[in-house]
Amino acid sequence: MGSFEPFSKGARPWEQHATELRQLAGVPDGGKLDPWQLAPKVGLLVLDGEQAFAHLSEEERAHLCGPAQGSWSGGVLPEPLPDGRRVCIINPRHNRQRNRITLMEEIVHRHRNHRPTKITLRENLFQVRDFDEKQEKEAYGVGAAALLPWSIFFRYLNQGTDVPHLAVLFDVSEDLIIYRIKITGAYRLYLARQRRTA
Repeated sequence: MGSFEPFSKGARPWEQHATELRQLAGVPDGGKLDPWQLAPKVGLLVLDGEQAFAHLSEEERAHLCGPAQGSWSGGVLPEPLPDGRRVCIINPRHNRQRNRITLMEEIVHRHRNHRPTKITLRENLFQVRDFDEKQEKEAYGVGAAALLPWSIFFRYLNQGTDVPHLAVLFDVSEDLIIYRIKITGAYRLYLARQRRTA
């Protein structure tokens, strides 16, 4: 690990794991990581919800695409395929930027060998997982770091690039940019550079 790390101690361990994933993906320095190209390298077969929904009843599809569409982003089915791959389902009702971080979270779970969460069937309709806060926090943090690597992200912050432009540059949501600014301890730097460029 190089000496140039995020200001926040809590975010530093994530950078190394993010770098490993970027190397696994074969992304050059400064290149944009494509989670869909990385997923097969950690044993994930990615289906958008429309493909997966073909196996559900009309009532289940209507529920997941209607009232419940905002309550799930993606997940990995518990049983592996015969070749060992796992099926990862992504919510097709979410935009590409949100799906990018959702898929990165599932990739990190696989790469870090996180303990799978339990799945239960509730009301014979949809599955609910238990929640491991530490694993989820790491998955989101590493996923964000892989999409927004510190050395590149810092350079743009230090140049005074604002949140909307950063979101376009990295093809992620503005919420993810703000999360990354804050979690790396760079919020004061960001505000100072914005004042300077105003």
